[in-house]
Amino acid sequence: MSQTRARVVYLAHTLGVGGAEEMVLNLIRYLPAEYERAVVCIGTPGPLGQEVEKTGYPFRSLGLRPGLLRPFDLMRLQQFLHDAEPTIVHTFLLTASLYGRFASMLARVPIVVGTEVNIYERKRPLHRMAERWLMQRTDAVVASAGSVRDFYIDQIGADPDKVVVIYNAVDWSQLQTTKDRAETRAELGVPLDVPVAGIIARLTEQKAHRVLFDAMVSRPELSTLHLIAVGDGELRQELMGRVEQLGLSNRVHFAGARRDLGNILGAIDLFVMPSLWEGLPLSLVLAMGAGLPVIASKVAGIPEVIQDNVSGLLVEPGDVPQLAAAMTRVLQDDTLRVLLSQEARAFVRPRFGVDGYIASMTSLYDRLLTAKQIS
Repeated sequence: MSQTRARVVYLAHTLGVGGAEEMVLNLIRYLPAEYERAVVCIGTPGPLGQEVEKTGYPFRSLGLRPGLLRPFDLMRLQQFLHDAEPTIVHTFLLTASLYGRFASMLARVPIVVGTEVNIYERKRPLHRMAERWLMQRTDAVVASAGSVRDFYIDQIGADPDKVVVIYNAVDWSQLQTTKDRAETRAELGVPLDVPVAGIIARLTEQKAHRVLFDAMVSRPELSTLHLIAVGDGELRQELMGRVEQLGLSNRVHFAGARRDLGNILGAIDLFVMPSLWEGLPLSLVLAMGAGLPVIASKVAGIPEVIQDNVSGLLVEPGDVPQLAAAMTRVLQDDTLRVLLSQEARAFVRPRFGVDGYIASMTSLYDRLLTAKQIS
């Protein structure tokens, strides 16, 4: 690259609390100085918007809802990108992936990069058709795991040379604590002398909280187990009702969206991620880096991180008896618990830090700039 700084706009619909949004935050914080960078929310800023603003880099929230019924919002997004003159637009999540890439093409942005963070088996035919068309003018799509890349290529018919794997990364500073175990448990109403599992995930169908709740009541060995559920989402009231029906109201503690994840992970004994479908969940990687034993579904990128019976336990998605048996096994076997904890930490710490992620993303941007002869 020459001395001219390329301008990167990170485009998302909103900045909720989730893995893709964490990647935007990491990029805006740590991208090398030779790149200008800005974050744009197509809709509302969301909870992480304030953290992006605190970085001091340009941040805009456009308040738009582009869609088939709101074509003028697409035109407004195109006009904004035309006026902003970015060298690269890098989109995150569904709305930005579709309408953001389309608007970038209409605005003649030189380089357009998308992301694919999950295996989306339920994409509608119209969505798949749109993705297939957009790929013709997309310079690269970043997949969060090898399995995500393979599925996307097969589903969309994408050019394999355009789809690259850059594993999601964790900022290990998130593991810093401001409270000890006893303080955090007391704050959440969790007794100090009981085993505690944890899940950090949006309250959505994908994350399969119901499966976890059902597992907790399926075996007498788990009758004293408490659960801290961090996250929020559209199923909050429904899941709280399910907890009440199962008689778990005094054992399941809904903590809402939290940013003090070091405190939460320090307060639990076991991390569980029973997702029905996935990409590469960052909360799982963070828990492994904290040295916790983990149990997770055998879906998408998770087996690329967890070696079964070595750095964690893998279970079939939606299998309540298997999940309950795995939790019982970990909680009753001190030797296994220590082994899983040590192996998990040793595997993820050198592989999933922010430095490697930023280096890989910078390399991709450099390669695309060179290919387009942009200096």
